[in-house]
Amino acid sequence: MGIGSNSRRLTEQPVPQPKVDSTHRSKPVAAKRTSNRVRPRSFEAEAPRTGSGDRVARGKRDDRERRVAEARRKRQVRLALLLAVTVTIAGGAIGLYRSQLFEIRSVDVIGAERLTPAAVRSRAEVPEGATLLRFPAGAIKERLLSYAWIEDAQVTRDFPHALRIRIVERKPLAIVDTGDTFWVVDSTGMVLGEQSLEETTTMPILRDIPALELSSGQAAESEVLSNALNILSGISAELRQKVRAISAPSVAETTLLTTDSVEVIIGEAVELEKKDVIVLKIMREQAGNVVTIDVRSTDRPVSRGLGE
Repeated sequence: MGIGSNSRRLTEQPVPQPKVDSTHRSKPVAAKRTSNRVRPRSFEAEAPRTGSGDRVARGKRDDRERRVAEARRKRQVRLALLLAVTVTIAGGAIGLYRSQLFEIRSVDVIGAERLTPAAVRSRAEVPEGATLLRFPAGAIKERLLSYAWIEDAQVTRDFPHALRIRIVERKPLAIVDTGDTFWVVDSTGMVLGEQSLEETTTMPILRDIPALELSSGQAAESEVLSNALNILSGISAELRQKVRAISAPSVAETTLLTTDSVEVIIGEAVELEKKDVIVLKIMREQAGNVVTIDVRSTDRPVSRGLGE
């Protein structure tokens, strides 16, 4: 009994623990920091969507396809409408062009002085059944300009049924005597036509011009004639009214013959203003006595009177 109880007490005594140096206490392990950095998603590692995710993706894709299809349909509708409008307008324009809605019923002539409106219409030759939308304007103008008396012509529309022709006539300046024919010419030498002996005229007559061949509707090619016409165009109206004829065997010998029977030797068509002033002064100062005035040199003009 005694032995047993002693042995039980001995076994129940605590076993002494070895002393641990406080300096060698193990440090608590710090908690492992977690990073706030967001790692990039890996498409390879990402698991495929399933369930509701697939339905949302399909819905978005279907919606996008519907919007694209709707936009395509609207573009097609707009193109179809534009094409329909274009075809309609083109068809209407062609129909209007071919119709007789604006048929030419009258031809108005403006600017005719020596020519008659009937003569101008005859030259124009406006086709029967022509309309203001389809008539040969270029051909009409060409036919008018082929007439020597017409210097310029304009053809315009006057809706709804009138065609307007505006002309500029050439102005005759002199009559050229070639020995067998009298020709009417303008300031440029354009031959406007023949002048009959029965017709009266106040235009001066140009004569004695050598080697002259004239034809109606053609411009004369003569230096002597051109010089004489330049003199007529360049002198004053007062002196021109006194000229009844011009003798022009050459440029240097070009001479004005006045209604007062005075011969005025002009020569070349230069310094015409000075020559004009000198001639008129001498004619006034020596009226009834002077018979010849030579102003080929404006610095030394010469005049001769009766008995000299």
